[in-house]
Amino acid sequence: MKNTLLSALLLAGLGGCVPVERVPGSGGELIQIRQGTVGAFDKLKIGVTNIIEADRVDEAGEKKRGLTAVLTLFIDGNPPKEKDFQVHAGQTIVMGEYSVYTEEIRGTAKGLVILRIEGNPKSPTR
Repeated sequence: MKNTLLSALLLAGLGGCVPVERVPGSGGELIQIRQGTVGAFDKLKIGVTNIIEADRVDEAGEKKRGLTAVLTLFIDGNPPKEKDFQVHAGQTIVMGEYSVYTEEIRGTAKGLVILRIEGNPKSPTR
């Protein structure tokens, strides 16, 4: 929360207010994907289809408003796997052998998402 406020204040002082939510993580490969584009890691492809401000309920059951990114994950294979996820900063999603941690969501229109990706050691395919 402190990092989010600091980032917002710094950006506001630079002439434009771009909403930013950041929850630093560790480990994995760090990738940055702009809204409307696709990033790749091994057999995993990730598209950032949308970034919006929305209400959500956190892990403690409290209602919060913040940035949400809509990600489409696609894993090459036979058959291929594809699934959409709505994520917020600090959230981890698992699909197949991959774990994807959302470290930062920046902006809304034409924003970007910073992710940490690791192979999932619990996957039977590894």
